Amino acid sequence: MAGFLPASILRAQQSDQEVIQQLLQRLAESERRIQALEQKLGMMSASPALAATPALPPPAVQAAAPPAPSPSDAAEAQARAEQMGHDMQLPGGGPVLNIRGFFDFDFGTGSIANPLIFPVATNGCMVCGNPETPPHTAFQAGEFDLLMTSKLSDHLSFLAEMVFGADTTNEFGIDLERFQLTYRQNDYFSVSTGRFHTAIGYYNTAYHHGNWFSTAEGRPIMYLFEDSGGVLPVHTVGVTMTGLIPQTGNLGLHWVAEIGNGRSSSPVGEPVQNLYSDRNYKATNFAAYIRPERLHGLQIGGSYYHDRIAPSGLAPVSQGIGSAYAVFITPTWEFLNEGVLLSNHLTGTPITFRSPMAYTQLSRKFGIYHPYFRYQYVNDRIGDPVNILQGLFYGPSVGVRIDYSEYAAFKVQYNRLLKGNLPAANGLNAQIAFTF
Repeated sequence: MAGFLPASILRAQQSDQEVIQQLLQRLAESERRIQALEQKLGMMSASPALAATPALPPPAVQAAAPPAPSPSDAAEAQARAEQMGHDMQLPGGGPVLNIRGFFDFDFGTGSIANPLIFPVATNGCMVCGNPETPPHTAFQAGEFDLLMTSKLSDHLSFLAEMVFGADTTNEFGIDLERFQLTYRQNDYFSVSTGRFHTAIGYYNTAYHHGNWFSTAEGRPIMYLFEDSGGVLPVHTVGVTMTGLIPQTGNLGLHWVAEIGNGRSSSPVGEPVQNLYSDRNYKATNFAAYIRPERLHGLQIGGSYYHDRIAPSGLAPVSQGIGSAYAVFITPTWEFLNEGVLLSNHLTGTPITFRSPMAYTQLSRKFGIYHPYFRYQYVNDRIGDPVNILQGLFYGPSVGVRIDYSEYAAFKVQYNRLLKGNLPAANGLNAQIAFTF
């Protein structure tokens, strides 16, 4: 009968159908927005605060994700960055696994180009088994870093960091650099078990394996990773606890206490004792730092680490590592200052090898440009029975970081390193670092 209806009624029916179609489209758009919001909320709830560590937020987070976060634990800053990651959930519910990726691609020329991958060596570094790095010009694959977090309950969370990287043999290897199960009761107490970065100084807990976070292209020599010739126990396997001391809100006084397997007694092989410890003695580390509310961006702290190492054929070595630092970080400025004294004492003898090391780093941000300057000094005593890297190393590095994208940065850095009485070494690095 529709064919016999007046034209005005037909036009009204067509208009009603168009209105219905528009309403359906709006409803579909609203459902998509709700789904996107639910997914975002799911990712935020799946991103636990990482194990609290005594550090300010990495400046790269400030540069790449404006507005800059307030000075809080580096773990919290990284957790905020991870909220933009990818999440997976098993059918039927359960904890959500959040995955964040980092990668860097490098170009280096000179004998000390990219010190993170090529160990700084002297006299062939016969102890560590790596030959002295010759002058070279090469494109270099950096670290492919997968950082995974999951919130298991309101107080319980898990973190794991898996790194794929090449070494001087051009072979790729896989390292499970961190795995931490964390129970956080409140601001005054949290405890983590697993493999973590020791709270020695500032840099080691502020910057982990994602080069996108750091302003400079590479780590200071004193904080090189163990498998790159580093002399400090950067990683350990054990338990770490931290918290804010009550009634110190204006001063922001925090404490850290750690116990772990310590570093292997043998200079050959894996330095981090992941499964088997070559001694029953456990390494301990205690740290404290303040973060005054009235001096926004300032953090001052120190730590003391102790271990007893048993090198083959030698008397046990009593190892003590004291550190002190003062850092100031704002959305515009970055000023890092650290000093460490590493002492290895041969028990039963008056012989003690003391190795002082320090660095200072200053940078200022101008829009997307972040020029920086670093000067470092490392004096690892010759004949030390524990240290892999031995000798005097000091010199400047100067560079600029350009945040040409919200999640990608370009860095170029010149290094000049003096090595005792040996000729000075030079290196030029270029790096593209990003997160995905």
